[in-house]
Amino acid sequence: MRWNAANAMLVTCVIALALAFPVLVRPQTGADYERGIVEFQAGNYAQASELFARAEALTPGATDALLYEGKCLIHLQDFAGAEKALRGYLLLHADSADALYLLGFVLHRENRPAESLDIYTKAATRVRPTSDDLKIVGLDYVLLHDYADAIRWLEKAVEFDPKNKDAWYYLGRAYYTTSRVLDAKKAFLTVLQLEPQDVKAEDNLGLVFESDAQPAAAMEAYQKAIAWQEESPHPSEQPYVNLGNLLMEQDRTKEAIEPLEKAVKLAPDNAYCRLRLGTAYLRTGQLDGAQRELEKATQLDPENAAAHYQLGRLYKEIHALDRAKAEFERTAELQTRSAASAQAAPSH
Repeated sequence: MRWNAANAMLVTCVIALALAFPVLVRPQTGADYERGIVEFQAGNYAQASELFARAEALTPGATDALLYEGKCLIHLQDFAGAEKALRGYLLLHADSADALYLLGFVLHRENRPAESLDIYTKAATRVRPTSDDLKIVGLDYVLLHDYADAIRWLEKAVEFDPKNKDAWYYLGRAYYTTSRVLDAKKAFLTVLQLEPQDVKAEDNLGLVFESDAQPAAAMEAYQKAIAWQEESPHPSEQPYVNLGNLLMEQDRTKEAIEPLEKAVKLAPDNAYCRLRLGTAYLRTGQLDGAQRELEKATQLDPENAAAHYQLGRLYKEIHALDRAKAEFERTAELQTRSAASAQAAPSH
């Protein structure tokens, strides 16, 4: 074909049309989604979350981006964000058992146990729950202070999977709370069979021994738990405060101070640790330390009657009688309120 005026005119028209109506480039939704999956599998949850959010924004509902974004945000402990993503996904995939079970878990972590149980009930009509799902159902009932149902579902969780260490641990805690000491001991020993040197299980075994009037065995358990976590990057304050308490009960208060100081160092915002250390200081005549710890304990937990009582004793000791009177009055007020609340609470 020869290049002539007509051809030139045609090319000019084509170029003009191209400029007036630019080619629509398809959004890279697939690329963002696939990259998100790669980052998710690598454990890079922040990057994956951003990629899934972008994929969803470009073509809403075209992929499982919202579901995976919810999973990422759960890993990142952003439960409000995870709830939003999962509810958005469920608007288009109402029968997704995966999304429902995840939402039930998120609501549990947001301390909304009744709503969590409703969602788990819906999820169970679609897909049979796992042992971990039943564990969270049991913990929802713990949050509702319904220990009978908590034990029921935690027992089902370990029935579904006898090697579910966490379910056995929480079942032990539920047994212990309801004074089923022998059952609690069995549960914590099962945890230790599944994972030797589990610090939480050994520490709670110490509490069981204390309840069973075996102080020597309890002390050994606390000391084991402390030794096992020496190399841990995140040691728990619990075996230290439990050991300190036991030493105080045996009138070995001077020995109790060191583990209690360690407990406060590990958990400076734990009012109970502050209370026990302050009480130990008060008993040993270290009044400045006692005042510091007990005042901090009442600041951290203003509703703690025991902390106000010990602070009142401290103020009386240093002859701050007006302040002592105020603390004792506050103690009486809190005790009266607690007794009234206990009488009004429904029994299970």
